[in-house]
Amino acid sequence: MTTSRRAGAGAGAAPWVLMAGVAVVGAQSLLLAPVLPDVAASLGTGPAAVGRAGGAYGLATAVSAVALGRALDPLPRRAVLRGAAALLAAGLLVCATAQGWLWLAAGQALAGVAAGVTLPVGYALAGEVAPPGSEARVLGRVLLGWSVAMVAAVPAAAGLGDLVGWRGVFVVLAGMAAGMVALLGLLPAAADRRRRGAAPARYREALRRPGVPALLLVVVAYMAAFYGSYGYLGYHVRALHGSGAAAAGLIALAYGIGFGAAGLVDGRLDDAGPARLLAPVVVALAGCYALLPAAAARVPVLLALAVAWGFANHAGLNLLVTLLARRGGDARGPVMALYSGATYLAASLATAGLGPVYELAGFAPVAAAGTAALLLAAVPATRLRTPRPQRPARAGGAPQAPGGVGAGR
Repeated sequence: MTTSRRAGAGAGAAPWVLMAGVAVVGAQSLLLAPVLPDVAASLGTGPAAVGRAGGAYGLATAVSAVALGRALDPLPRRAVLRGAAALLAAGLLVCATAQGWLWLAAGQALAGVAAGVTLPVGYALAGEVAPPGSEARVLGRVLLGWSVAMVAAVPAAAGLGDLVGWRGVFVVLAGMAAGMVALLGLLPAAADRRRRGAAPARYREALRRPGVPALLLVVVAYMAAFYGSYGYLGYHVRALHGSGAAAAGLIALAYGIGFGAAGLVDGRLDDAGPARLLAPVVVALAGCYALLPAAAARVPVLLALAVAWGFANHAGLNLLVTLLARRGGDARGPVMALYSGATYLAASLATAGLGPVYELAGFAPVAAAGTAALLLAAVPATRLRTPRPQRPARAGGAPQAPGGVGAGR
């Protein structure tokens, strides 16, 4: 417990800088949902086509994370992150000038490449600067960037969209991404050193780490459920209640409050053992998705559920990233690249695939698909719960379980 509380001091300012980067990426990835009807009307298309444009973001993120992850792993983290921020700004400007859904998809794809670099590199760097035994707390601080996106960026974007249109929102976000190029310069000098020594681990080696394949299966279900449901919840609520983008922004705000509040328990996740907690959190999330269609009929009830949804989602995301980082060991970079690849492949397929389902049958089957995915994911999550005996630590490394890092947690 004491070690976890000192995590911030040991990691310096890096977690806060990385949190800001995640917030900008998170705002971009979640921006389309509250303004989706406005984008569709402006481009003369339907929600499914805009969903396909959003799917291009997820697909590009997944491909870039896996295709570039191993090659970028030895490079200076700070330089890589600054280049990705510049690319994100360019992609957002392309989105702002879109004249059709394919043009929008191209801008989303550029932004996706940037996100596919930013997230795994940022998460890997967070794990590297975290004091031993404090990974969940430091990673939790970085993950609060998603809460900042939900609480501040997405609701503000939704409200701004009512005032200056969705194109203006993309321009503002592009400016924020450009500002990140300068802010990332505040990362410690160690983040700008090229890592020397052995060649980065191959993906095949990363997948041989105990528990990593099972965790990635959970990630696929987890992210498909979230992006598939969140992508159409705002549209559903606006159609159901005849409201504007600000109403969808309120949902994001409530979700973000819950997501941020969960940061208060991040230190306790290290002490309780992330592997023991993952399955119960996944099942709790399945319950949230099952309740979404009924809750949407009454906005106050939906907002209360969104707070619980955000709290559980933060806890589960922290558990997944912490477990993957621990079990990755010296293959942490490739493992985090696989994590981002799995995340956004699932997001792309769910967003694009559930669009026609939503148009034909409404939101209920979309939420049911998320519920089913998480209940299936509880099976591999449960298999991670049994502690394994640890071997003595290697020099300069974490305690080793048979065949991997920290497999007992």
